[in-house]
Amino acid sequence: MTFILPSIGGGIIASPTAPPAWNNNTYSVEFDASDDYLSITQDSAINISGDITLSAWVKRNTTTSYNSIFTKRQVLGSINYQLTINNSNGQLGLGHSGGFIYNTTTTLSTSTWYHVAVTVSGSTAQFYVNGVAEDSFTGVSITATTQDLIIGATVGYNYFGGNIDEASIFNSALSSTDITSIYNSGVPNDISSLNPVGWWRMGDNNSGSGTTITDQGSGGNDGTLTNGPTFSTDIPS
Repeated sequence: MTFILPSIGGGIIASPTAPPAWNNNTYSVEFDASDDYLSITQDSAINISGDITLSAWVKRNTTTSYNSIFTKRQVLGSINYQLTINNSNGQLGLGHSGGFIYNTTTTLSTSTWYHVAVTVSGSTAQFYVNGVAEDSFTGVSITATTQDLIIGATVGYNYFGGNIDEASIFNSALSSTDITSIYNSGVPNDISSLNPVGWWRMGDNNSGSGTTITDQGSGGNDGTLTNGPTFSTDIPS
C-alpha cells in the first residue's frame, strides 16, 4: 500500500511503501535424526482435547527411524497427539489415545518437500498430503496430557531426519478449503487468518539465528531448539 501525503508546495508526494504484515518464508529447521528437537513447554493452549488440526511442511532424508513431526505424549505412555512418518512405507500416521493409524495413499519419499496435515472432527481423522484429502478413519480420540510438545522427535527415540517448516496447530478441525489454502500450490502461505493456536515458522521471525523459535500463534508458546538442530535455507517452493 502507498500512502499519499501533502507536500510543502501544496502538491502530493508518495510515502515509502508500508512493510508487509506477511514475512515470506526464508528458513526451515534441519534435524539430524540422532538427538535434536524443538521443545515447547506444556501450556493449556496446546493441551488440546477434541477437535484439532496438525499441519507442517516436511522433507525427510532418512528411513532409518520413524520420523516424528509433532509429539505430545508420555514416553511409551499415553498420547495426546502425535504425527509421524512411517519409516518402512513412508505413510503418514496419527497417534491418539486409542493407538496409532498408519495408512495414507501417498508415499512420502525422501528428499522431497510435502505439506502434511491431519484434522480430527469428533472421532473422525482426515489426512491430507499436498492439499489433497487422503484416507479418513473413525474411532479417534484426542485426550489431553500434561507433557511438553516436541517437534522433530519423540524424545528418546524416533528422531526426525530432515527439514521441518511452518509447523502449526489449531484447536479446531479445518475444512478442506482451509488445508488447500495452507498448501497454496506448494508455497507456504500466511495462515494468520485461520487463527492457529501454535505457529512455529522455523526461523523466519528469528532471523535464522539463536535457539528460540517464536510462536506466531495465539498461544504465544515459544519453542527452544535442543541439542543443536540448525537453520537451513532449504524451503518448500
